[in-house]
Amino acid sequence: MDELNILKEEIAQLKQSLDKEQIVNDKLMHTVMRQRVSWMNVFVKSEFIILPITFIIFVIASAFFGISQWYAIAYLIIGLLDAVVDLRTFRISPKIFSTCSMMEVRKLLIKQKKERFIHLCISFPIAIIWLVLFAKAVFDSQAKVFGTDAAGYAGIFGGIIGAIIGVIIVMISYRKAQKTNDTIIDDLKE
Repeated sequence: MDELNILKEEIAQLKQSLDKEQIVNDKLMHTVMRQRVSWMNVFVKSEFIILPITFIIFVIASAFFGISQWYAIAYLIIGLLDAVVDLRTFRISPKIFSTCSMMEVRKLLIKQKKERFIHLCISFPIAIIWLVLFAKAVFDSQAKVFGTDAAGYAGIFGGIIGAIIGVIIVMISYRKAQKTNDTIIDDLKE
C-alpha cells in the first residue's frame, strides 16, 4: 500500500511539473509571437505618421505644377482608407496572444492573410490609377509651360521611378507580412 501511495504522489508531482512546463511553453510562445508581429504594428502606426507628411508634399506639388488640389485630397482619402483597412489586416494586438487560445489566434491570422490579399487586390489598382492620373496632370501642366521638351519627360521619368520604388515597398511589406503570418501559423500547428 505504501508503495502505491508513493507512486500516486510521484504521478501527481509529475503532472504538476508537466502543467508548469506547459504554461512556460505557452508564455514563451506568446512572447515569441508578439515579437514577430511587432514590426507589423509599427508599420501601421508609421502609415498614420507618413500620410499627413506626404499629403502636404502632394498639396505643395499640386500648387507648384498648377494642377487641381483634388489630386492631393484624393490621395489623402485613399491613403486614410488604406491605413484604416491596414489596422484590420496588418495590426495584431499584443493582447490577443495573452487572452485568446492558440486556435483562436491561428484562425485570426488565417483570416487576416485572406483579408490582406483582398485588400492588396483592391487598393493596388486604385493607387496605380490615381498615380497615372496625377502623372498625366503633371505632364499636361508642364507641357503647357515648357512644351514637350526634356523637362516634361524628366518629370514623367522621375514619377515612374518613384512609382516603381513604391510598388517595391508595397510588395516587400505585403510578402513579409504574409510570411510572418505563415511562420506563426506553422508554429501554432506544431
